[in-house]
Amino acid sequence: MPFADIPQPEIIPIRDDLRLRKYDGNYALLLPGYQDPYVYQNSEGIFDDAQKPDLSYVKGMCEYLDAHGELYFIETLENGAFIPIGDVTVKAENPPVAIWFERFRGKGIGMAVMKTVIERLRSLGIKKISGSTVYKWNEASLRMHLALGFSPVASDETEHTLELIL
Repeated sequence: MPFADIPQPEIIPIRDDLRLRKYDGNYALLLPGYQDPYVYQNSEGIFDDAQKPDLSYVKGMCEYLDAHGELYFIETLENGAFIPIGDVTVKAENPPVAIWFERFRGKGIGMAVMKTVIERLRSLGIKKISGSTVYKWNEASLRMHLALGFSPVASDETEHTLELIL
C-alpha cells in the first residue's frame, strides 16, 4: 500500500465516459500501448524500435509503479462498456500518464486524468508534486502541465522538470 493505511479506491470516476480503475495485476494489457513508439518515446525517452519493451519490461514497470503509488488503468466508455486506453500512477513524484492509442490522444483525456490525480493527491494530504519530467519533444504534455499550473524548475538537453504546489 503506497499511502500508509489509506486504501486505494477501486474506481475513481472522472466523468460519465471516463474513469480510473485500480490496477489488478494484468500487466499484459499495457504491452500493446507501450510498444507504440509514440508512447514509449514519451514515457521512457527511447527512440530505438529494437528496444521496444517486452512483457517482462512492462511487468517490472507495473510492479515498480504499483509499489510506489496508486496505479490505475484509464478507461473510457465505448459501445456500452469501459475499455482500458492508458495508465496513470498517483504519486507525489513524477506521476506518469500514458494514453496508449492515438485515437484517444488530443481529446483532453490526459488533462482530465491529471486533474483527477492532483485532486487525489490533495485528498491524501500531499502538498507538492515534484520531479515531473517532460521530454522536450513532447510539447502537448508540456502545454498540459503548464496549463495545470506546474512550474519549470530545471531543464537539460532532453527534458524539462516541473513541480506543482498543491
